Amino acid sequence: MKVNLGSLDRITRVAVGSVLLVLGLLLGGWLLLVALLGAALVVTGATGHCPIYAYYGLSSSPHR
Repeated sequence: MKVNLGSLDRITRVAVGSVLLVLGLLLGGWLLLVALLGAALVVTGATGHCPIYAYYGLSSSPHR
């Protein structure tokens, strides 16, 4: 997997994803979908690879 996320993008994804994950799990119900979105953001932020960015040929990484 090629890293296609820059530092700010990665930090933002992990922070926002963590909040969504916790809120979705605490509130439950249909908000479990929010928790899944949060989990996806945390994973992409932690790995530095976003499949959607890769599909469209985008990158926020300074190392292209």
